[in-house]
Amino acid sequence: MNTAQVQAPIPTSGYEVPDRYHKDLLQLMVRDARTLYVYWEISNRRRWLVSNHFQCDWGGMPKILRVYDVTHVYFNGNNAHSHVDIELTPEAVNWYIHGVNSGATYVVDMGTYTLERQFIPLLRSNFAATPRNFKATWGEPIVSVVEEARQQTLSKRIRPHFFENFNAYSQSK
Repeated sequence: MNTAQVQAPIPTSGYEVPDRYHKDLLQLMVRDARTLYVYWEISNRRRWLVSNHFQCDWGGMPKILRVYDVTHVYFNGNNAHSHVDIELTPEAVNWYIHGVNSGATYVVDMGTYTLERQFIPLLRSNFAATPRNFKATWGEPIVSVVEEARQQTLSKRIRPHFFENFNAYSQSK
């Protein structure tokens, strides 16, 4: 006779992952040297505020990702090397951004256009740096050197290398 115990099935009701958390967030991640991945959520409150401001339905508004190349720039919102706008499908909650440069730093705004095609940002992502996909030249460090690390001996406090001046777009908690 088999004395092995029979395990009861694990209940699955009540353990579902929600499709929304009702927070404003825009998260940028690196997939590889030439591809970024971004996901977002816009709270019902922000959707309602934007809809009321523009006096139109949220579902009918164009959703745009604006990708900024901010490599070696103290980004203030207007001084990026370049930017590209990506028009999203209405139901999208994440996106792969292909064809970015390797060894570069990016930040993404999610927003909409006015009737005059003026971009209105709603959320701003974190900064993400793509890795190099080429060999280091002679004398160049294999791993990039963070300038603040050299200043650590002078001061115990290290300032962040890429720091957002204006953080009114997203909440960190």
